[in-house]
Amino acid sequence: MKGFILLLAVLFYTNSAISQILIGEPTSTSKKEEKKQVETAKVDTISKKRKESTTAAYLVTNWSKAYRLLEKNGDIYGDTLGIRADEKNLTTWSFGIGMQSQINKHLMWDGGIALLRNGESYSYSATDSSFSSQTYYSYISMPVRINYTIGKDIKLYAGVGLIPQMFTGYRQEQQWTTSTNAKVEETIKTKNGYNSFVLSSVFNLGLIINFQNNWSLMISPEARIQLTSSYLKYDDFIHKGRAYGVTFGLTRNL
Repeated sequence: MKGFILLLAVLFYTNSAISQILIGEPTSTSKKEEKKQVETAKVDTISKKRKESTTAAYLVTNWSKAYRLLEKNGDIYGDTLGIRADEKNLTTWSFGIGMQSQINKHLMWDGGIALLRNGESYSYSATDSSFSSQTYYSYISMPVRINYTIGKDIKLYAGVGLIPQMFTGYRQEQQWTTSTNAKVEETIKTKNGYNSFVLSSVFNLGLIINFQNNWSLMISPEARIQLTSSYLKYDDFIHKGRAYGVTFGLTRNL
């Protein structure tokens, strides 16, 4: 009898302990939901950190109508403009990469490196002949700007900056026809006779459209005004490039 009572007591204690363990232990479904909630919280935290990033990298291209200021280089070295007075503007493409950083709510700094082109064109035609040329001045440049910004998902900005430029080459494409109607083409390239370094100012307005995946689209009308001459000190002319165009690009939050 005592043995039977002892067996009942053991069975009752064991059953109570197992019940307590089962009640306190989460089900497999609960574990999955908790894991999912943790993973979602991690993703939300990462996304929030990315969205709150104040630094972005960008890749841009610029389309411009380029022209120049050309004037006589004083009374000692200068010469009359001649046919160069008839030069016109020229379409150029430039390319660049860089970084943007939001300093505070309204100020954004950006800087980078770019292949920048200025230029001008010329054309002449007569009854029995014609001549045309497209002149390009190429530079490796390092634009630096300060922008005033408003907005968040759609950001508007206006900026001003300087562009130090290192001269990399002059290229002129020439095409002409002779009195016998023969067509001739020639390319002239050189790195001599030009300032190795020039400085330009830059003014821009812009629009940045932010997407949910940390990518943004950037569109920015831009004006570049060269402050120093492309030509050497003792050249016949003072030449300062001008370019008015639009910059298109993509940015990525870091």
